[in-house]
Amino acid sequence: MRLALDIGGTYLRWEVVGSVAGKEKIDTIDLQTFIATLIEKYQIQALAASIAGQVYDNRVLSAPNIAHLPDFEAFDIPYILENDLKCAALAEAKFFECDYLVALYSGTGLGSGAIENGKIVRGWHNLATEIGHIPYKEAPFRCGCGKDNCLELFASGSAIEKWAHYWQIEPSLQEERIKKMVQNALAHAAAVLITLCNPKILVLGGGVVEHNPFLVDAVRQKLPKLAPAFAYNETQITLTQLENASLEGAKILLERLV
Repeated sequence: MRLALDIGGTYLRWEVVGSVAGKEKIDTIDLQTFIATLIEKYQIQALAASIAGQVYDNRVLSAPNIAHLPDFEAFDIPYILENDLKCAALAEAKFFECDYLVALYSGTGLGSGAIENGKIVRGWHNLATEIGHIPYKEAPFRCGCGKDNCLELFASGSAIEKWAHYWQIEPSLQEERIKKMVQNALAHAAAVLITLCNPKILVLGGGVVEHNPFLVDAVRQKLPKLAPAFAYNETQITLTQLENASLEGAKILLERLV
């Protein structure tokens, strides 16, 4: 049996491929023990994990939104690790049958992944398209990466919580200040990615977007003022159709493990 994992800032989603699946709140379990139990119970022979963080050469370099990552070597089975948005982009590209695609997700954090000519855009250390950590505006608090001006501080679930606490309002897009902030920052992220990556399709997803699908139209409406027409005119902007693209991407990676 093979195990696919999606380890995010809030939830662990898992699937024993072709068998059972589940979802656990990260702060209610010990990841090491929980995964080890799955491996023993289902006689897992290989695993692939989508990680909400920076991943290079099968190692997690940084995962600001995850407190305690498991020691994958201790499981003593073949494994492959990948950034969650690169996994999502793989799955979205397969779903849309598109070789030029960008996935932009707003969940606990803000991230993106790009597919160019059917392959993941990686950069030197697999850090390409880390949209959440480009400079945007200064905030009165810091991102998990240590900076105080990350785009993630304005267009993510953690940003909504931080600003709501700072402004003493409800952490909801029903609040006009939060709604405007997230729309502007998400549209800025979309404009940067469309201009730099020139995708055929830009897919928006993640918990924040999926619970507030009006954000897709908001991004479309704001793009003409943020990106050059030659970049966005022929780009299809759409809401994800996948229940969990990052987990689906991890399952695609499993196919590469012998």
